[in-house]
Amino acid sequence: MFQLLFLVLLFAFLGTIIGIITGLTPGLHVNTVALLLITSYSALIGAISALGGVPFYYLPPLVAVVIVSTSITHTFLDFVPSTFLGVPEDETALSVLPAHRLLLEGKGYHAVRLSALGSAMAVAIAFIIFLPYTYLLGDPLNLYPIIKDNTLFILLFLTSLLLVTETAKFRNSRVLGVLVALCVFILSGILGLVVLPLPSFSPFGLFSTVLFPLFSGLFGISTLLLSLNEFQEGNIPAQEVGKEEMDLRELRPAIPGGLAGSIVGFLPGVSSAHAALIALIPGRKGDDSSPESVIITLGAVNTSNAIFVLVALFLTGGARSGAAVAVQEFLPVDQWTGLIPYFLVLLLIAVLFSSVLAYFATLAAGKMAAKHINRIPYKKLVWSIIIFIVGLVFLFNGPLGLCILAVSTLAGMIPPLVGVRRSHLMGVLLIPVMLYLW
Repeated sequence: MFQLLFLVLLFAFLGTIIGIITGLTPGLHVNTVALLLITSYSALIGAISALGGVPFYYLPPLVAVVIVSTSITHTFLDFVPSTFLGVPEDETALSVLPAHRLLLEGKGYHAVRLSALGSAMAVAIAFIIFLPYTYLLGDPLNLYPIIKDNTLFILLFLTSLLLVTETAKFRNSRVLGVLVALCVFILSGILGLVVLPLPSFSPFGLFSTVLFPLFSGLFGISTLLLSLNEFQEGNIPAQEVGKEEMDLRELRPAIPGGLAGSIVGFLPGVSSAHAALIALIPGRKGDDSSPESVIITLGAVNTSNAIFVLVALFLTGGARSGAAVAVQEFLPVDQWTGLIPYFLVLLLIAVLFSSVLAYFATLAAGKMAAKHINRIPYKKLVWSIIIFIVGLVFLFNGPLGLCILAVSTLAGMIPPLVGVRRSHLMGVLLIPVMLYLW
């Protein structure tokens, strides 16, 4: 037993290292690692067996531990490049603008720290509520089939709520502001309907998804281009790297974030990007809402979602992410009906261990970036980042990806120019999902 626990922690440490690399490398997603582990499983098993000391029957769950630890760590670290470089994934897209605001105020490290705190709180929330979830969604209440059958109506309700809470006024009319927001939502949905079915392939044989150029344009390059007009000084301000005093009440946004991430972990066709919208709706007042609360919320959403897709795998048998699909390849996942499954206990130990390491790794990476980012002239940095994103898109998606990037960049500039929330651009996922569920 102690040998297995030691091996779980050892392989969780390995997964944490991989997650730090994937989180800090723009364009390198945890799904890429999961895919590589699936395709190279036989070679990996042979390499580990050759080292000796690890019983053969331990190897499948230990590989699953690596995948889960990588996935959890990634949700902590991926906020660093989205803050300092403005390169978003679908999970961090909505955080780019608030983080960019804090960066230009000299609080880039503070933004990273807030995100790490949100993620850490999500882990605590997850460990508190995951057992009650088993009674709500499984025996004896069995609410999961009801929720699954009504996913479309849930998304319709949330979409309506997102639109009617738009506070922007167009020609002094809030009704017109809502209608403009609806137009942005529909336009982004049309973009999603056109782009998402397109084939995605890399000229260099790398893992490819159309979401990368799509979200890099909608929330990355569009934000950077608009910031060139807003920020006229030569360099990014010197970044504060000390710990700002915080009232624990300021961390309250992590609670709706953690809960929203847990809910969508069980909903088919719904991602952490959708969870972010759910969590941000209550009390939000356009893009003028507190950047700090948005960042904490999104940090909690992403980590909570990563944990609950794992719980959902054992509770419902459905894999909601690439990492969950990989875990399903390595472990016998029987539906959870009684005591907590043995393999899930091992994976949750890895989650807890990796989360602690990932929290401190995120702070260290954020502090290092904050100390050096202001040495580069801002406009040169922005154009360098844009060129870097364009290069990554070509690397992962080829010429078609560049076309998607250009169109999505134009679409991403519309909301701030007309004065409505950028979150309406999430229609790019919501409308295709709702039509699929129709």
